[in-house]
Amino acid sequence: MSRWLFMLAVLPICTGCLGYGYPTLVYTPNVPIEKNDGSIHAFRVDVDKTDRKPLTQVTHYTLAKIPLDSRGVPSQLEVAFASGVYKPLEGNDAVKHERNDFTMLVRLYRPGYRTITVQAWDKSRELHWQAAPDLLAQEKAIDDLLAVPAFADQLTKATWWELKDEKMPVRPSFDFATPMTVEKAPVLGLQPGSTSPTERRALEFASSEYDRLARSPAASSPSVQTHRERLQQKAIWLKRFADQ
Repeated sequence: MSRWLFMLAVLPICTGCLGYGYPTLVYTPNVPIEKNDGSIHAFRVDVDKTDRKPLTQVTHYTLAKIPLDSRGVPSQLEVAFASGVYKPLEGNDAVKHERNDFTMLVRLYRPGYRTITVQAWDKSRELHWQAAPDLLAQEKAIDDLLAVPAFADQLTKATWWELKDEKMPVRPSFDFATPMTVEKAPVLGLQPGSTSPTERRALEFASSEYDRLARSPAASSPSVQTHRERLQQKAIWLKRFADQ
């Protein structure tokens, strides 16, 4: 059944404008985990999207750790509200339709392995972990835990770290006299720790994982000094972002 049948309201909100809103249901399946040794961490990613074509989609998202139960990762269910404004009389280059929507996904992180993503409405399936054999692959696994959720209509392919350099006043040199501003965080997409206690804990966890890699034997060689310094920078930046 089309979710448009659940529409709550369609109202004229301005001259030539039509606003609407309706509830939607978002679900991720349970993920079975056999012989859990405590190394697997599951995070729910809540995503708010705003489409304003022809402008670029805006995505805000937060992470919250999911406690595992005897079966593995519990299923997640959310009733959310979608809304929008339709402006059919606007010019050719203007935004004629602005739509706000919610979705979610689950990410599973395990040190030494690639991060796994479970999308909304996926089928429940057994996990197949792929090893992250080197320092770079293990760093990418943490990057993927924090990554901007990828959708077909999303233009950017940049990592959160690259977006941070573009949108935040803090650069890899880390001038601690220059404060970060929360106001620019929505452009980044990933929300700061002040959003919620669960978001803060998730950011602190990712920061600790970058720091752990930077201190690992694999990062001790002089030949990977640049790599080690980047891991340290990511750990410091995320910790500061968590404290905002």
